[in-house]
Amino acid sequence: MIPFAPPRIDDRTIKAVTDALKSGWITTGPRTKAFEKHLAEYCGVEKVIALNSWTNAAELALRWFGIGPGDEVIIPAYTYCATANIVMHVGAKPVLVDVLDDFTMDPEAVRKAMNQRTKCIIPVDIGGVPARVAEIVRVAEEACAWFTPAVNLRVGGANPQMRLGRALVLSDAAHSFGARIHDKPVGAQADITGFSFHAVKNLTTAEGGALAFNLPEPFDR
Repeated sequence: MIPFAPPRIDDRTIKAVTDALKSGWITTGPRTKAFEKHLAEYCGVEKVIALNSWTNAAELALRWFGIGPGDEVIIPAYTYCATANIVMHVGAKPVLVDVLDDFTMDPEAVRKAMNQRTKCIIPVDIGGVPARVAEIVRVAEEACAWFTPAVNLRVGGANPQMRLGRALVLSDAAHSFGARIHDKPVGAQADITGFSFHAVKNLTTAEGGALAFNLPEPFDR
């Protein structure tokens, strides 16, 4: 029998946890900031922030981008329920599209589903296999001719969407930390990439998540 995703907990791991508990920092502190810095260096991005889960991290990204009622977010039909739940949590509509033979999002299905209400696309990596993020970003860019996001008063003025000029590509890389695409680590392909460090993931902090930011200018990462 093959055990399901057993986390590696060795003496070094136990010592690190013990040192953290004895340090007096049992919430966000120096070790969290060092972790964010190491993640950013590994992924090849300028900024990573650690949060308490992939779900809350990705929902935070949707809220920051001003997505809400009347908006649509494209997600793959094959994914965990959290991908759709975060869209519903912000009041937007999840739009499911078909997947390819490797169970990742079909970029051409995304193209067909896009319209003026599409504000975000969430490709999902499955079992360590990265989605075709570069192709999906290209689809989003090619649709920018009709992208006319409205001013969103919920975020205090001009919606961040207006600066990007296209749908946000928020990659769900919960399954794929450490994978590479054309010799570049996952995390540097989408506008924002969300990671999970849940106990069954290949890099775990027992619970937790992170966002890697790769937004183009003029965004202040």
